[in-house]
Amino acid sequence: MVEIGALTGSKIWAHIPQYVSKRDSHDLDRDVKLFFALNNAQLDGSVAAWDVKRYYDSVRPISAIRFLYAGKEVQAWGGPGLGTRAIDGATWHPYQPATFVTPPGPEFVSAHSTISSAAAEVLKSFTGSNYYGASWKQPAGASLIEPGVTPSTPVRLSWETFTGAAEEAGMSRLFGGIHISDGNVGGLKLGQEVAKRAWDKAQTYFNGD
Repeated sequence: MVEIGALTGSKIWAHIPQYVSKRDSHDLDRDVKLFFALNNAQLDGSVAAWDVKRYYDSVRPISAIRFLYAGKEVQAWGGPGLGTRAIDGATWHPYQPATFVTPPGPEFVSAHSTISSAAAEVLKSFTGSNYYGASWKQPAGASLIEPGVTPSTPVRLSWETFTGAAEEAGMSRLFGGIHISDGNVGGLKLGQEVAKRAWDKAQTYFNGD
């Protein structure tokens, strides 16, 4: 089973090496090697993340909050266009579109963070640098969660390094209420470790070992 967030992460990190390829003027040989190493690291990261998930079988925020704070007043997001307000903890829901539900799998570790970190680590190894240098401008009101409402003004996100981009990808799961900090931090660390091994294995193919 692969959760939606992990699939989304893989899709995003398939676009980033395309940017790197154009930035660094890759030929076909370099592109094949980059995507081979990166995609295998993400696949291995997914396997490792789900092995950890099944071992710890930890609770997701939505289940924990609704159970622990049922009948208690909490300050939380009230829904599209409603901002933060007092609600019954039993009705708490993530900052996500109604159609994007919390994946029905264990919280620890975040597969999204694992995959993002693994991809960043491979990009560092392949390019010989942690420099990324990309940015994205989100127009006002372009949110898929609160269209026409957020962001209230245009927002530009910039990533100086691949590591920084992976860390922000992991943080998105905290902001969305899908994961807690432990799942994110553990996933980032796991992704780095998996990527190092995947990269070393890729070298045996590239070098004919």
